[in-house]
Amino acid sequence: MVVQNKPFTLDSVKEAIANYAAEQLQLGNRMLHVSLTTCNIIMLNETEVQLTLTNEAQNEKLQTVKQDFLDEVRKTIQNNTLTLSVKISEAETAVKAFKPSDKFKQLAEKYPALLELKKRFDLEIDY
Repeated sequence: MVVQNKPFTLDSVKEAIANYAAEQLQLGNRMLHVSLTTCNIIMLNETEVQLTLTNEAQNEKLQTVKQDFLDEVRKTIQNNTLTLSVKISEAETAVKAFKPSDKFKQLAEKYPALLELKKRFDLEIDY
């Protein structure tokens, strides 16, 4: 039996993903639901869709159900040529300084004159 692949749009893919996410929420899979509803979805070409996730934990959760997820989306949009790629966003995370030496390094990057004061007065940072 040959299945006729119907053309699809980004909106139809987003709708299929939203439906799958709603099903996962009803099954109690809240993390996957949040991952799929907050990810950025773009079409790279006629058959490839890219999901941009926030972090590696979301990626790991998606990888456990990726084939089932892809099969369900393909069935919903009635096109078996759809491929899926996953990307993790490269958001910068601020590093919190706890030790005095780390705090000094952060301040010295912001205010280079602190290095001169430290050298001139032979100051100790660690206490």
